[in-house]
Amino acid sequence: MDLILQEQVAAFRYSLIAPIVSRQSPFYYGEVQAILEEMSKNEYLIPGSQRTRVSVRSLERYIKEYRKDGWEGLKPKGRSKHQAKALSTHVLDAAIALRTERPERSVEQLIFILEESAYAPKGTLAASTLARYLKKAGLSRRDVLADPTPQKKLRRFEAEDRHVLWQSDFQHTLYLPDPIEPKKKKKALLFAILDDFSRQIVAAEFYYDEKLPRLEDSLKKAILRHGIPEKFYCDNGAAFSTHHLARICGKLGIHLVHSRPYRPEGRGKIERLFRFIDTSFKPEAYEGIENGKIVTLVDLNQALTAWIDGYYHRRVHGSIGKTPLAKVAEGTREPRRMPITELMEVFLWEEERKVDKTGCISLDGNALEVDLELVKQKITLRYDPFDLSDIQVWFNGKRYANAVPVDLLRTYHRKVPQPAMIPTEKTEVNTPGFLALAEKCRQEAWGEQPLSFVREGEQA
Repeated sequence: MDLILQEQVAAFRYSLIAPIVSRQSPFYYGEVQAILEEMSKNEYLIPGSQRTRVSVRSLERYIKEYRKDGWEGLKPKGRSKHQAKALSTHVLDAAIALRTERPERSVEQLIFILEESAYAPKGTLAASTLARYLKKAGLSRRDVLADPTPQKKLRRFEAEDRHVLWQSDFQHTLYLPDPIEPKKKKKALLFAILDDFSRQIVAAEFYYDEKLPRLEDSLKKAILRHGIPEKFYCDNGAAFSTHHLARICGKLGIHLVHSRPYRPEGRGKIERLFRFIDTSFKPEAYEGIENGKIVTLVDLNQALTAWIDGYYHRRVHGSIGKTPLAKVAEGTREPRRMPITELMEVFLWEEERKVDKTGCISLDGNALEVDLELVKQKITLRYDPFDLSDIQVWFNGKRYANAVPVDLLRTYHRKVPQPAMIPTEKTEVNTPGFLALAEKCRQEAWGEQPLSFVREGEQA
């Protein structure tokens, strides 16, 4: 199995067990078992397999391997060659009796009871064999357990604490002067991440496209500032359904959740935020664009930051009855963090390339040179899509010298004409403007928090 398929299988397996391994709060009694049984009833598109279902036993094995070896533990391993053994009648009868007595017992539990009760020597029962016999007898857990779960109905939901669940999405917000042709307009897209518990905007930035690197850029900034969430909730768009994002969430222990197609109700909070942006921020931004104060993406993002920290976070939110900052302060969850060097490594992109006979490869339209020792080999590149000056080269688990661009000038050194500032003759009332006042409030808020080098709970 090639490396790409192994990574795809690992991403699929992690998507199944993420609700369990990413959760940082304790489970109720029997909750894990109920989650696994619910998963085993669903059908999936499994990479590299014709099967459409995953058994509870397999899910339990994925959880065990992930907790032991992390992301690498989820990659498929070669099968050991052994001869299948038949199950004796008295052992099968005992297993049937145990399953009938307590239908919720797993195959592993049955094997433990049989071996500890001397029905079978230790190490002689294979879980797959026993499960196959029980299924043939009509006694698999799915056959003997009734489903008491009623039909689910829509209801209001809120995460139990701060930074447990983040919602995210893109919005086609407004138009800026095109940086190449200022007389034309170019669409600016907003990507935002919202904390479900507090309605705090943990990340928001405008881009000129909605590709995956933009999403990862905002997610990385949000994690650096607020810590690692338990769940990351998004839609099924192309940027959210990539292997790169699944791998990042898997390595960080984040449960990546996609909303159901044609069911936008679950993303109600982020959609409500976008509607508020349309009525509160967007008109003020267009005023800044018209009078020449907002020309570039940098200008627009600075105005957005002022609006978020100087206005949005300081106003009473209608749904929670208090400001998002006050709601955040009520939370008790301590965010899980990671050293910045390790976090940057997790967010590096990985691509496979085959080195030609001249020791060159191509990446994003750029010709790169690598060690001549790697000629004709398939290598792995690890890099930051926003900074191609540091492209790591890996082969068979060993790192080689970084790839060197052959010619960066043709791609990266093109001069972009700056739009001319058009003077206006209109005279207005001499007020700073809404966004300027929001920026002032944001800066004044810096002084509201006393500077202290003593941790909470400690005496100075």
